[in-house]
Amino acid sequence: MPLATRLWTLVGLSNFIETAQTVNFSLRWRHVMVSETSPFHILQCVCLLWRIWKSRNKVTFEFIQPHVRSLARQFYIQVLDFSNLLPPPPPRNYLIPNHPATTWVPLIEDFLKINVDAAVCATGCSSGLVIRGSDGHVVLALGVQHQGIVNPYLAELLAFRDVISIVASRSLTHVIIEVDSVVVVNQVRQGVIEDSIGGPVLRECLQILRSLSVCI
Repeated sequence: MPLATRLWTLVGLSNFIETAQTVNFSLRWRHVMVSETSPFHILQCVCLLWRIWKSRNKVTFEFIQPHVRSLARQFYIQVLDFSNLLPPPPPRNYLIPNHPATTWVPLIEDFLKINVDAAVCATGCSSGLVIRGSDGHVVLALGVQHQGIVNPYLAELLAFRDVISIVASRSLTHVIIEVDSVVVVNQVRQGVIEDSIGGPVLRECLQILRSLSVCI
């Protein structure tokens, strides 16, 4: 049994594996310490081992039973304190291995980009959008609420309707709209109105788009 597991069993915190997974650790400490080249990951392992050993001493010599939340909080504080002493890591793209760091590419001059998303809760949904200029500065940011709408698909469709309504009402031109829902994008591209919960809203979206110079 690994040293960390034996110590944790002595401390009496049975959910060590769950907690360890939460902070993205492996129980094979020696393997991690030898193979992991990141100073920050090594620091995390050392700090967590220290917290386990200190808790073991509390139980053995002071008969104090620590709580997992208190232990986790102390661990994070210790990691933050020591991480300030580490050199900053080099830029890295964590999505594509061995690929140069991803950087923001400015839009074509005079273009606007709108990011829109929807969220659903128990009583309704809301849509939020951010409009940025080609220089990256925020031109407009706002949210719209829709009471009683709890269907995720309909929420995304309403968010799209909200954003193109703003484009039409403000006579915005040279606009790029980024939407998360692939279903909504495909339905708008196909222009087919189905007899479904989103049919009326989709019909309204297509009517608004016909009034604009659109390239989808």
